[in-house]
Amino acid sequence: MAMTYTDLKENVEEITEMDFKVSQLNMFTKQVEQRIYGIIKDLPILRKDKTIAFNRAADLPADCLYIHSVTQKSGDGGTTRKALIQKEYDFLFEAYPSSGEATDTVDPELKYYALNSSSTEDYLTSRMVISVAPRWNATVTCLIEYQYQPRSIVDTDGTEEQPWLGTNYDTALLNGVLVEAAKFMKAEPDMIQMYEQQFVLALQQIQNTVDVRLKSDSYRPKQQMPKPIPMPQPTPEQQG
Repeated sequence: MAMTYTDLKENVEEITEMDFKVSQLNMFTKQVEQRIYGIIKDLPILRKDKTIAFNRAADLPADCLYIHSVTQKSGDGGTTRKALIQKEYDFLFEAYPSSGEATDTVDPELKYYALNSSSTEDYLTSRMVISVAPRWNATVTCLIEYQYQPRSIVDTDGTEEQPWLGTNYDTALLNGVLVEAAKFMKAEPDMIQMYEQQFVLALQQIQNTVDVRLKSDSYRPKQQMPKPIPMPQPTPEQQG
């Protein structure tokens, strides 16, 4: 059964025998979520695919942390796909300046993509913009695979996306919040250490899941280190 924010609050206050302000518990919870997501950043289940149709540039999804790959979709039904190469943002303008480089083809072939920060001040919208090159005068479609951070358990009310940590790793979330709450209460060092140990054990379980998922999802065999190429030894004639 998933642990909701209400469950988390009740458990923390019952264990610590202290009532916290909503703002305090929210701060503890978001700190722990950031810490956990920093460790499990490569978990495949935290990846998303999104198809974006745009002309030259487009805003990335608001929950995008970083990009794994960008693939151009073309042909009937987007069956033809080509992976784009990431470049620096300035490279696109130096190699493909805006004047005279746009093409009028209906289905242009792209080569590169670059990321740039968004100028928006709205934290609920995308903070990154993706641009592609060469430039063109037609709408293209790309498949963006990116890592995302689920919504905080603090910001869900049961009618939206269920909190991912509360659903899958409630032990890590609970013990992490207990660590922050104990520090806030200036609890005894042995009490803080006990919560920290339980939190570390829960994090290890998540990390083990990450390792297993990454191995099972990988189709490439483990690469062996290249062996050095033996240098030919000179013959006696060459030495003389």
